[in-house]
Amino acid sequence: MGFQNFLDFHLPDDVFRAKGLLWFKESQLRYIFQLSGKRYDMATDEWKVPPTNQLVLIGRNLNPEQLKADLNNCLEPALAVAEAVLSS
Repeated sequence: MGFQNFLDFHLPDDVFRAKGLLWFKESQLRYIFQLSGKRYDMATDEWKVPPTNQLVLIGRNLNPEQLKADLNNCLEPALAVAEAVLSS
């Protein structure tokens, strides 16, 4: 599942705001993501630090474990494994 698929079909309605820095394998650019309600925007910029993904979701009655699982499904398999190892 890609990030667009997550936004379209898996993002809970109870997420009101989100923002973060995203790294997509297809691009060398840093994506600056902002979401308010169902509207979102992505701007691009050069990375000034090693690329990574950072995302904050703000909402009510969210299931953090389900959100982590859905977002991990957006990652390349090697990145998801690295993330799981780093979180342990």
